[in-house]
Amino acid sequence: MALINCKECGQQISDSAKVCPHCGAPVVKDVFCPKCGTKVPENVAFCPECGNPIASRTVKDRKDKTVAGLLAIFLGGLGIQYFYLGKTTAGIITIVISLCSCYIWSVLMLVQGILMLTMSEDSFREKFVDTDKTFPLF
Repeated sequence: MALINCKECGQQISDSAKVCPHCGAPVVKDVFCPKCGTKVPENVAFCPECGNPIASRTVKDRKDKTVAGLLAIFLGGLGIQYFYLGKTTAGIITIVISLCSCYIWSVLMLVQGILMLTMSEDSFREKFVDTDKTFPLF
């Protein structure tokens, strides 16, 4: 683990942080295109100069809100949407709550799926993908 400086407040933070704990600004890590050497922002999959795909962007980094929403609607009681989003603890908690509540919890997951489908892509990423919360709910 290395320390980097926050681009907003200048405080030293962990390079694995997603947001600065001091000012709350999102941490943007610089990546360089291996083909032309252009500095590319973290959230860009292709180099703006040459169009080369950036190797650090993997398919698992991109989670589709439509897939997550549909999983929550149809298999929400089993917590499948959380496993898809990489929130394993939330998936296990959802399974336990569903079993203990005789699957009444599934109705809440249905509502969550509908909300996932109707929210903006940025809101979805902030709420469910880029968050450090173990159990993001609504």
